[in-house]
Amino acid sequence: MIESGQIVAVISWLFLLTMFHLSLYPWIKEFLPRVAVPVSWTAGMIMTALATWYAVFCGLPPVAGLLPVVLAFVCTAAFRKTGFYKEIPSEWRYYLLFFFVFFTMLIVRAYNPDINGAEKFMDHGFLASMLRTPMVPPLDPWFAGGFLTMYYYFGHWMMAIPAMIVKIPSNILFNLALPTIAALSAVNLYGAGHLVLKHGRLLPVLAFFVVNPYFIYLALTGTQSFTLLWDSSRVIINTINEYPLFSFLFGDVHAHVLGILAQSFLILMVITAVTCWNNGAKTRILIILLTALGLSVTPVVNSWDVLIWAHMVLATGLWLICKECPMASVVKKPVILLQNIQEMIKNRGEGWTRKPGYAGVLYLLLVPSVSMLLISPLLLGMHTQGIAGIGFIHTPTDILEFIMVHGWFFGVFFFSFRRNLIKVPWILLAIIPFFLTGYLSAALAALFLIFVINRRSGPADLLAAGGLTILLFCELFYLADNMGEIYYRMNTVFKLYIGAWLLCGTSAALMAGKELDTYIDRCQGLKVKVIKSTVILLLCLCLIIPPVAVSAIHGPHTPTLDGMAWLMNSHREDAEAIAFLQTLTGEHVIVEAAGDDYQYTSRISSFTGIPTIVGWQFHEYMWRGNNPEGWYGERGNNIRSIYENPELTIPLMELYNADLLYVGPEEQQKYNISIPSGVLRELYQSRDVIIYQHDLSRDLPTPGNDNFREDARFTNL
Repeated sequence: MIESGQIVAVISWLFLLTMFHLSLYPWIKEFLPRVAVPVSWTAGMIMTALATWYAVFCGLPPVAGLLPVVLAFVCTAAFRKTGFYKEIPSEWRYYLLFFFVFFTMLIVRAYNPDINGAEKFMDHGFLASMLRTPMVPPLDPWFAGGFLTMYYYFGHWMMAIPAMIVKIPSNILFNLALPTIAALSAVNLYGAGHLVLKHGRLLPVLAFFVVNPYFIYLALTGTQSFTLLWDSSRVIINTINEYPLFSFLFGDVHAHVLGILAQSFLILMVITAVTCWNNGAKTRILIILLTALGLSVTPVVNSWDVLIWAHMVLATGLWLICKECPMASVVKKPVILLQNIQEMIKNRGEGWTRKPGYAGVLYLLLVPSVSMLLISPLLLGMHTQGIAGIGFIHTPTDILEFIMVHGWFFGVFFFSFRRNLIKVPWILLAIIPFFLTGYLSAALAALFLIFVINRRSGPADLLAAGGLTILLFCELFYLADNMGEIYYRMNTVFKLYIGAWLLCGTSAALMAGKELDTYIDRCQGLKVKVIKSTVILLLCLCLIIPPVAVSAIHGPHTPTLDGMAWLMNSHREDAEAIAFLQTLTGEHVIVEAAGDDYQYTSRISSFTGIPTIVGWQFHEYMWRGNNPEGWYGERGNNIRSIYENPELTIPLMELYNADLLYVGPEEQQKYNISIPSGVLRELYQSRDVIIYQHDLSRDLPTPGNDNFREDARFTNL
């Protein structure tokens, strides 16, 4: 059941996030009044996460990263901007939406809180490691002596920092993270609606929380309820087709889900740039800086997202330039353009921000460069496996499967382009090559993409162009990794489809909203209220049905926000031992049983954040390959020797600087336990668990042993 401590944790969490938001609100309200709430909320969180990372990087405690927030409040008072806070009550719709989405998703988590299954062990291990030992880069809980430099971890850092400040344990934080991402993303998309639409401003939020068409098909054809959600995310054969609502209900605090926050923020900033670019030089500078802030974290939250947003920023910059300086005039009169640029250079660049068209060039130059400047120390410290190359798709997606994933958006696109189809039917000729070669899904994406490029009428078309380009790319190419021949395109589709859904969904919602605005403007009285109420009702149904469905199948330990409560029922001996280990201070390395991925293995390191010799080995292999050389297999064999060969127990523990040896039911089942007597002392014993401790001399293995320290350049700060 939900305890008082969990309620305090929720209140503390929301209070701190609100402080991040209010620190920037007056400064953004002055120049972007319609979207000050969503922009300041997400920007405040990203800014604080970056500041705390830099604080730890420089050897300071994480709390020192709150300095920008404190300075923002001080400057607000000093420059008498506190009057802007009086306008907060008029923003009540934003706050109502945030708390509605947050608490709805919190109810979902309360009835499905277990850190168990899928990749939840991994995600919680990252959070637990950061909270236990706040250092950069964080320790890898599944690779003693290693760091999370081989994985994009900043999204987990962004969640861990507020919890660290207000002392929220990782097992509670795990169930606060996704409701926060969902609520902030919903507010961002509501802000997008505010900038473009007059009436249906909630439509982008509705598109964010709908299921895909295949879910409806499965439900109508009698698919069992407990497999309905999972099956709806495995539509295209040998791939994963997650959509935002699935990800939030499924509950993995994974990088691709955490990246939704930065993506929704960038969607808002792109629309802000397109719609507010002519609001003055200071507004343009603010848009550039905020966009750079959002872009900066995409490669370190989820590296796949930067493949989308680097190009979207480029497209937005070109859009801004062409909007004020049509390409036709640039081509016909290049001399005049060059003369204008030369004149501004002579005037020391004074006209660059004052003239919207030339400021678009500044957008193209500054957004990428400022974002790289902000994140370069973190980015340069990453050593991920990367992509092995690019290949051509030889098994195109079945057209029906393609529609079952993106059908809602294609339906809106078709309705929006119905007049263009009559005016320029020759566009259909462009997709004939795709039909002739059997790439029907690519043909459909290409058709709508050509219509978007031909029309170019507003931010909805810009977002649609980005989303359709992703879909077209995924139908023609894949990025090679180590997933094998059968699943060769799985990660490409999996990681890029979330961005495509956000772009196409927001675009389709804005297109539908434009049509709705036109219709409502012709209506009067009761009919207008009915239409608006219908949109609100649909959103409420989307958000109310999930918690009702989830709560109907809750376990004996729910509702609770404790992600480890299930352990007391199924693995009580481990749960009590983990609670003891969480009280230990200082740096430790623990030996526990190695096992297969996606099983009840590496559970002690995952739940405590204390590094073990090796965790889920295939995951580690995907992240770090064979670096250091020979680790794969060797570490698992060494763990067996530690448990079964008393003569090697101490030398091998010292090799990995391990001072704790865990002997529980999993270890007893897997190994023939033979522990040397007289050397290890019993630190803990209860039920079927014994934890031994070895007093290390603290001398690390010889520097030449690369199997221990993967990179000596990084130290605990």
